[in-house]
Amino acid sequence: MNIIYILFLSMILFTIGIYGVTTSKVGMKVIISLEIVLNAALLDVVGVATLYYSTSVVVFALFVIAIGVIESTVGIAIFTLISKKYGKINISLLRDIKW
Repeated sequence: MNIIYILFLSMILFTIGIYGVTTSKVGMKVIISLEIVLNAALLDVVGVATLYYSTSVVVFALFVIAIGVIESTVGIAIFTLISKKYGKINISLLRDIKW
């Protein structure tokens, strides 16, 4: 497969993710959009690594995937607690919380 197609797909996914992060007010949509951005960046890195036959970058990508799962889990836990307390999940509620 040509590297241009992989980079173009990565660019489209990155643009969709950034659009979702900047326009959404719902917390779960923001987390999903952040995951799309992270996966687009990983697709780009792994695509370039396969071009140069590098396997160490793939191991790095696995660590980044694990960190992304942890980030999503923490975000979902925070938004679950906000949902239980306020009855809805909204980004503007994060400013009202007294830590």
